[in-house]
Amino acid sequence: MKPNYKKILKLTTLVITSLLIATVSAEVYNNLFLTASVGVEGLNLVWDKTGIDSGVLADISGATCTLSGLNAPKGGSRTYSKAIGINATATTTFGIEVVSVTGDGTSNLDYIFIEIYDGSNNLKGNLTVWNEGAKGNTPVQNLSINANEAWRLEWHIAWKTTAAESDSVTVSLKVTTPSP
Repeated sequence: MKPNYKKILKLTTLVITSLLIATVSAEVYNNLFLTASVGVEGLNLVWDKTGIDSGVLADISGATCTLSGLNAPKGGSRTYSKAIGINATATTTFGIEVVSVTGDGTSNLDYIFIEIYDGSNNLKGNLTVWNEGAKGNTPVQNLSINANEAWRLEWHIAWKTTAAESDSVTVSLKVTTPSP
């Protein structure tokens, strides 16, 4: 009797497949389960575009604020005394930090500083966004604001004389406050 290689190959394949399935199936798994209820809460701080400087536009969507229209002349500087406001819905503490400064114009940007003022125009903090060719790395922390107070962020911007009118940067900041 002549061996049938085709049948032997099929049988060998089935045996190997069965062994693989048996090996994988032999593992024991323990399972943990989690159910979580996730809701929506209010914010202790909210952005406020009331009374912002002329030419500045603020698009506010919940916790996110996007500013446009912040400009300074080539080789000069400009101050926006209220680029945006922050209002407290509850007494809280907060911090503000620079996340990033990006764009083609960073090599021609001289500086961006932000001063944080309370409702009585008392200086509460200074944030270096960009200076001497680098992003600021020191956050302003532990600022205490009372419920219903309105604070403002004053921006100081300067471009070098080498700046072109096409230069621009995008600044990303993060304000952190404890959960209500």
